[in-house]
Amino acid sequence: MYSCHQCSFHIHSSCSMIPIPIISCDNQNHVQYTCHDRPMTPVERNDGVIIDCFACQLPWSSGPAYTCQQSCQTILHKECAELPQKIEHSSLHPHHPLKLQISGPRSCNACYKRNYWVMFQCEECTFNLCPDCAFLFPTVRWRRHNHRLFLMERGWSVDHNCYVCNNTRHQVHRVKDEVHHTRSLLFRCMEIECDLNIHFLCGPLPRTIKHECHVHPLILVDSIKYDDSNEYYCDICEETRDEQFRVYFCTVCKYVAHIHCVLDEVLKALKGERRDVELIAVGDARWMMPNNDVEATATTTLTLSNIMETLTEKERKQLMKPFGSSSSRETYFKREFERKREENSRFECKGDNQDIQRIQNLFNLSASDFQENYLDEFWCFEAKEGLKMEEMYLKMNVVDVKGYQVPETLEPVLRTLLHKYGDLRGYSFLTPQMKSIACTFLCIVLDRMSTTKLEDITKDLLLQWYFYLLGIRNITGFKIASSLFDRLEKLIATFVGREAIRFKTEMVTRLEKRIPEIEKELETSKVDLVRNVVCISCLKFIQLLSVYIQM
Repeated sequence: MYSCHQCSFHIHSSCSMIPIPIISCDNQNHVQYTCHDRPMTPVERNDGVIIDCFACQLPWSSGPAYTCQQSCQTILHKECAELPQKIEHSSLHPHHPLKLQISGPRSCNACYKRNYWVMFQCEECTFNLCPDCAFLFPTVRWRRHNHRLFLMERGWSVDHNCYVCNNTRHQVHRVKDEVHHTRSLLFRCMEIECDLNIHFLCGPLPRTIKHECHVHPLILVDSIKYDDSNEYYCDICEETRDEQFRVYFCTVCKYVAHIHCVLDEVLKALKGERRDVELIAVGDARWMMPNNDVEATATTTLTLSNIMETLTEKERKQLMKPFGSSSSRETYFKREFERKREENSRFECKGDNQDIQRIQNLFNLSASDFQENYLDEFWCFEAKEGLKMEEMYLKMNVVDVKGYQVPETLEPVLRTLLHKYGDLRGYSFLTPQMKSIACTFLCIVLDRMSTTKLEDITKDLLLQWYFYLLGIRNITGFKIASSLFDRLEKLIATFVGREAIRFKTEMVTRLEKRIPEIEKELETSKVDLVRNVVCISCLKFIQLLSVYIQM
């Protein structure tokens, strides 16, 4: 193996024989490529043979390009061959210039795609940009985030948790065409303090579009279904659609369209080719109440972290231990939680032969059992870290909404709450800072409850929400927390019902798959049985024959 001790470049001896284009630069700062010690020559087509471009990894079969004069079939798109030698990217890497380099296969820091040979690299740190991302800039402005977002059109290598649905792309339940058709599209904020990622279908899309497929404007809705038939279709492609996914909808004639069926118009709006476009993400419509008389006032440079720093030691301990720090109380509730969890385990399917009985237990769960047993587990649960604020919110600037200071992304949530319920009230001894922090927790929980799809809800997630609402109510005395408890308990009941139906369906499917295996085992057993019967018969015959001979 050959190694460079200055830049940690390593290459196998066999790989060192592979021809790699060399970048040079003339006096006019124009980049030139040579391969096999000869300049690469222009070419227009390749007789239908598809070859990946050495720089961008995208396929090429025709169009302006450069190729090696030898037989190594190295290809560069014309636009890839004309990349500048140096760039400065004010959004992705503002501190240092980036230089065009050819080196061993590396990953792009923006799209995370691997095996790029041609990269824009920082000579002072380990930052790399692929040719595509080098000329990508944030263009999407979402009202609930304080930075502009990048629209990644080749972001299939990024699989971080989505800020809206809290799932990775591979964790999205019941992945269907809705996800498949837009899997390479992604919204990202790549500011150092954020690194926020949002699935395209979850992210800020045009609230209204006008498309050639329909005479009326189409409005974006989070989900829609007309009946309980469980069969829903897109009126453009006439293929089935999942009622849990967002679609564009005509309120006049009930026309429904997949997002990917009107993607051309959606992308035009996101890229700024349409004026006065309002963007909304999943759940945003819930916080856009008409005639909302609650106003918000932006602060100067105050962040939520600044407010947290002004809390007293006692208030910090309250957030860590919202129900008190008594060791005997903690021991009691921990023991009760474990006991209740063990009792409720009879409702949890493990994938074994007891599942049928567990499903029956779920279907037979009475209202009193649900209230006295199942919910008691939630009542006794306590998170180890207490009420912990996410780092993302701590770095955000806050706005003032009727005396409550919350991160600007949560401002629509709080405005809607105050418009609907009036003042949150609470204990008179609460400081303004504690009110603001508790109010932020409340808005976060409510926002997550509203944006999480039913199929993505887990018991652990419900436990977390329940603990936060209970802790907030105990610390502040906010009256609204009781109303949210009613909603959350209904959501828990819905979760239990859906789990019963899901377990039943999975059990039937699992048993149906077992039928051929059991039939095969039965046939094998029959053959073995016949063989054993024959053997026994033969043995008895030999025994009788032996007795006869002895006679």
